[in-house]
Amino acid sequence: MILYTPMQLELVFDGMEKSVVANQREISFDNKTLVVEDNGYGMAKIVRLISTDPMDYLNPNLIPGAEIKL
Repeated sequence: MILYTPMQLELVFDGMEKSVVANQREISFDNKTLVVEDNGYGMAKIVRLISTDPMDYLNPNLIPGAEIKL
């Protein structure tokens, strides 16, 4: 991603280091890399899909907000 802006980088990225959520983690699920948020009982909610394959983003089982069993 390229960001063209007249603003200083310090203003653009202010607060980015504080945006990390403690209960999120990166896992491998079905040979895909996902960022998930644990919600207990062996289940997790998908927060983000990390993939270079465009077809992975069309898979309804991997959409953000979907629940998966760990």
